[in-house]
Amino acid sequence: MNTFTKPFKTLALTAALLSATTAIATPSNESTSKLLTANFDARQVIKIEAGDFHFVPGQIAPIHTHAAPAIGYVAKGEILYQVEGEKPQLLREGDAFFEPVGPRILRFDNASATEEAIFIDFNLQQQDEPFIVFEKALTGKIDRRTLPTTDLKGQQVDQVDVFISELEPNGQKQLDKKEVTLAYVAEGVVTLKSKGEKKRRIKAGETFSLASGNTQVQISNASSEVSAKVVAFYLR
Repeated sequence: MNTFTKPFKTLALTAALLSATTAIATPSNESTSKLLTANFDARQVIKIEAGDFHFVPGQIAPIHTHAAPAIGYVAKGEILYQVEGEKPQLLREGDAFFEPVGPRILRFDNASATEEAIFIDFNLQQQDEPFIVFEKALTGKIDRRTLPTTDLKGQQVDQVDVFISELEPNGQKQLDKKEVTLAYVAEGVVTLKSKGEKKRRIKAGETFSLASGNTQVQISNASSEVSAKVVAFYLR
């Protein structure tokens, strides 16, 4: 019998246990999941207008159509959404949505009679194209807060993929700028840093855009105490 066999086995087992313990003790500091893929007819996008909508309890949206595809995210509350010819659906906080070009949007209403609803949308517009057309003249107020417009200079787009990333306290995530990216900070505060550019600080409720290129951008949770959430819209 080899007298060295048992010590070697013991050492190997100890090393394996240490390795497993380390893996458990140092989990990934960010997690990303896909929310939605929106496909539409290819279009030459000149600009992307963004809006931050705040609906009071029970507020009903007027019937409307979209000349430009609208892709968005429900930041708070619940929205009752219905496209003409389709069944109504309930959009909850944390859901992404897509409003197509053409069919009437019959409902985009605050589903709660007691709570506010907040959602943001991005509208992929061609030259001289309105992003929304109301069927009748508005009779009530719509609280739409304008967010920065992104100029694309006629880039062809036919798909948008929406992902959400949760960054743990002090967590980081790398973004590759091979595609135009729009993003919305849903929770917390993050900082953006890429080579040759100043660090930017973006807080919840704000948006930012990244032009296409080969530079990697680092997104960092600015807090050491609470998580942050970033919703990214990748234009294909």
